[in-house]
Amino acid sequence: MSAETRPYGKIRDMVERRGGTMIYRRQGYRYGAWEISLGGKRVVVESMGVRRFPALDRFYKPLPDVPNPRTWDDYDWDLVDDAEAQLDALLSQGT
Repeated sequence: MSAETRPYGKIRDMVERRGGTMIYRRQGYRYGAWEISLGGKRVVVESMGVRRFPALDRFYKPLPDVPNPRTWDDYDWDLVDDAEAQLDALLSQGT
């Protein structure tokens, strides 16, 4: 499955390319969560409802005709220019 077709594939590719893991967990979370581990740090990004992972969605560019994106359908799946820096910032919030 390519980064284009798997959920949050481009973020997962970025994490894996840097030697980390990004695993989706359904059990133990109301709407599911992504566990990201990289460089000895770990962060859990929980969904905020159906089709919503705001902490991960912000890594992607919103569709041009969607001024206030709310779900993952509102993004075109191209990474923002500072995606690597955002990943580092997200991991710094973890354990």
